[in-house]
Amino acid sequence: MEHTSAPTRMIPGLALAVFVVCLAFHVWAVQVGWQSKNLPGVEYRQAQTALSAYWIKAENNFSLAYPTPVLGKPWSIPMEFPLYQWTVAAVSQVTGLELIKAGRVVSQVCFYLCLPAIFLLLARWTVAVRHRWLVLATVVTCPFYIFYARAFLMETMALMFSLWFWVAFERAVAGRSKGWLALAILVGTGAGLVKVTTFMLYLLPAGGWAVARLWSGRKEGWKTDLAWMAAAVAVPFAATLWWMHFADATKALNPLAGFLRSENLQDFNWGTSETRFSAELWALKGSILRDSLTWMPAVGVCLLAALTAQGRRWRGLSLCVALFAAPLVIFPVLYALHEYYFIANTMLLLLGMGLALVALAESRWPRWLTGLAVLAITVGQAARYLAHYYPTQKMISHGGDGLSLSLNNLTRPDEYVIITGQDWNSMTAFYAQRRALMQRRDTEDNPARVQLALAALAGEKLGALAVTGPWKNRPWLISQVVALGLEATPLYYWRDVAVFLPAGRRHASLASLEEHVFPEVRYAPGVELPPDLLASAEKLDGQWFELDKLRPSHRRFFRTMQPMPVRFFSRFGPGLDYSTPVPQFGVHPLTQLVFALPAGRHTLKGSVRLPPAAYQADLPREDQTDGIEVTLARVDAGDSRQTLHTVLVDPRDVVADRQWVQLQWEFELATPGEVELTIGPGPAGRDTRDWASLGPLVIE
Repeated sequence: MEHTSAPTRMIPGLALAVFVVCLAFHVWAVQVGWQSKNLPGVEYRQAQTALSAYWIKAENNFSLAYPTPVLGKPWSIPMEFPLYQWTVAAVSQVTGLELIKAGRVVSQVCFYLCLPAIFLLLARWTVAVRHRWLVLATVVTCPFYIFYARAFLMETMALMFSLWFWVAFERAVAGRSKGWLALAILVGTGAGLVKVTTFMLYLLPAGGWAVARLWSGRKEGWKTDLAWMAAAVAVPFAATLWWMHFADATKALNPLAGFLRSENLQDFNWGTSETRFSAELWALKGSILRDSLTWMPAVGVCLLAALTAQGRRWRGLSLCVALFAAPLVIFPVLYALHEYYFIANTMLLLLGMGLALVALAESRWPRWLTGLAVLAITVGQAARYLAHYYPTQKMISHGGDGLSLSLNNLTRPDEYVIITGQDWNSMTAFYAQRRALMQRRDTEDNPARVQLALAALAGEKLGALAVTGPWKNRPWLISQVVALGLEATPLYYWRDVAVFLPAGRRHASLASLEEHVFPEVRYAPGVELPPDLLASAEKLDGQWFELDKLRPSHRRFFRTMQPMPVRFFSRFGPGLDYSTPVPQFGVHPLTQLVFALPAGRHTLKGSVRLPPAAYQADLPREDQTDGIEVTLARVDAGDSRQTLHTVLVDPRDVVADRQWVQLQWEFELATPGEVELTIGPGPAGRDTRDWASLGPLVIE
């Protein structure tokens, strides 16, 4: 029961103030990293949704068979109804917002529209207004919802529709309200179309309430109730079934999309007896609960608060806990492998936590104890966000990687690309802004199915082939793309991905690669630049150079360094050795690299080595290297230097130095300034065979 003593005038206002402060924190937190163009958090799934929205906007294609061009033609493989994608594309068109920002805005607005539904739901549970603010404060400080409330996913839209259906369904039936009935039909249809698994979860409490009401009115009035209930769900159910049929029929038109049809996803979507009780899958779900959803001590606080609950609050608490757990059993694989699915049911966990606070507030325990519990939960959740999600979210990225950026630059918008070794992950296609024929693992070695997909693309222009792993193992595929106009050998690599480009554009492609710096992109072995494009490192030897005054092709030599130096001196000129998976920067003495850094503590991380040929035993000692000296110094005004760290690397005499020698040096700058990394000769001052290499260098 609620505490019998009347609350002071201050308490309702204080509870509202707590919510407002917590909401302000949420609004601030979701804006962190707002300018970033990447999609942190299950990026592959966000990229799939974003890819559809991108092509809907680019083609002004608001059809039901909306584009998701990753499995070839026809470019449509509809999963959920595209209301979210349509909304994002429309918002971007109308407001001029970049697509990713428009997606974040739509997701965020949908999340905030969940809050009044919760407020009304708590009213039906007879929670006092002043206590509802405490429940909402628990919701908006949830670290999981701060991070995912702005994700490029339809999840918050589905959650919004489902919560409002729950509220509208009960109010329509209980109050015989046509207005609430119309709303229930509208939002129920939206929920079923946008994300049927989320809708199914919230049908459980609505259905349980319906059964209880029909039972209580079994002697009188149940038929009228049943008619209102049927009216509320008939259209949503029919629309959901219609969409599933339409989506399957559309997918059937694509020779590579059969695995996405409903009949082929039964075990994945619904699980089996084996997956339902799989210890491995339950461990994955447990790790998400432990690490991602909330601050676990907050759950402990709520468990203690729940001990004060009376009968009606225990029923609400038990319902919320059961509903939170239900989809983990109903959809055992989906919730184990996809963290974002918890967007649907975490709200129920938070409602349970909030009801525990309500129970404590309604008990005879001192009110300051409730305040302390609220403070612990809200501050604890906010701190968990700052520790767990904030470092990831604050990182600013231009979006994509060297592969997607290079494909965007070296192919044309009306061309498609073929990609192997990435399953049907949409990230490369989205960031490259290109249609793709992605070969999944079950199709890479099935020429007949790939041939069908290529035949469907007749008349389309092929812009590139990206092969992950040894490309010579795919002679049939190479022969097909050569027939379509690509070169028979790759022009460049990104990591272990070989990229083949049109033969007729080789010179233009090389020119573009020379003029742009694409991270981790290197020429394929045997590729030679024509004389007019040759960017010789010899022109950069023997004097100081400012990096920002160099051509992009010259700045590429320093791609393994973060940050890049602002100026450098290299006696023999800079160069990168691409013979290893990670390029190595040549630092034959004398090499000097100057970095501009802000004030504060820093850590330099890197590694250096000399090859065995520099100290091989059959050479006269005087012909062997006597090592190199690596020095880090603070460069002050007037070129004065203050040595911070130094080390002698001498593989001739020190066996331990015959491997990569790790550099991890900490230092502090009182004011912004420059530091210089110098690679000089050994003690004798000679540079014989000092063929030193510097691995990736990071100054944090």
